[in-house]
Amino acid sequence: MVPPADRLPAALRLLVARRRDEEGVTLVELLVALMTLLVLFAMTVPIVDVLFSTVARVNNTYINVDQLLPVSTNLQRFIRSAVEPGPAANGVPIPPFVTGAISPTSVTFYTNVGDPNGPAKIVASCTSADPSSGLCDAGGTFTVTEAATNANTCPPSGSGCTWGTPRTLITVDGVSNANDNQPLFEYTLLVEDATSTSTTYTTPLVGNSTINGNTYSCLPGSPNTPSNPYSSSVASCLEGADNNTFAGCTSTPSSSTDPKADCPPDEIYGVTVDLQVNGVSTGRTAGGQSEDDSTVYLLSPISSEYQAMVG
Repeated sequence: MVPPADRLPAALRLLVARRRDEEGVTLVELLVALMTLLVLFAMTVPIVDVLFSTVARVNNTYINVDQLLPVSTNLQRFIRSAVEPGPAANGVPIPPFVTGAISPTSVTFYTNVGDPNGPAKIVASCTSADPSSGLCDAGGTFTVTEAATNANTCPPSGSGCTWGTPRTLITVDGVSNANDNQPLFEYTLLVEDATSTSTTYTTPLVGNSTINGNTYSCLPGSPNTPSNPYSSSVASCLEGADNNTFAGCTSTPSSSTDPKADCPPDEIYGVTVDLQVNGVSTGRTAGGQSEDDSTVYLLSPISSEYQAMVG
């Protein structure tokens, strides 16, 4: 007969306790622990998935914003400093914005970058499979290139500026202007009306006013919003207005009250840049669309006129 445990010697009681500890857990206890772990795992996986998706969306949104920073700084600086690359020849100016290269999807102009050789040539444009539509491609690319002036080609040392190979300064991916049919560029003129007694100025928006006898009403009365986007005809109308308005540059008769009436590219005073970007626009990690909508004016009404120290 085995005596009760409380009557066993201390050493023997310790041995019995150790043997009981080594018996482990029962199958029921093991199943309970396993089920608890499975429940915790099932709760954790969705939380981690949502966390990573949220982080990706936030990062993609920041990427969109970061892409617009050079546009809101460097490109605006270039536009403000637009300048004629040479003096007028036989009364015909050489406008700072290149004749025939001004549209809702692209603009070419000359700007003072502090180069002693002369102003640089800037081309800002978005990819467009159909330029006549006036719209950038959905998910397309916006680029800004700069071509430096070749030495000793600009007046007064040379007969006319020439430029070297352009280099890309700004690249923006994921252009999303097509989502609401928003044109990339719009142009405002500074029209002078000079008489013997006074001089007045007006600032018509090309495509929504009367210029040199041509009347355009491209823009609707209500503004463009995500919930109320433009129709595609707005951008194509602006494309036609820009092509007609900026197709040529000739000398203006002395009888005209507007000294630049026949050279509208030389009257551009403000450029509205509306660039919308969303590099990742679909799926769980889609970022929020970012937009830079700014109207950039030249430094002054005469700052774009030819200056020998610049040219």
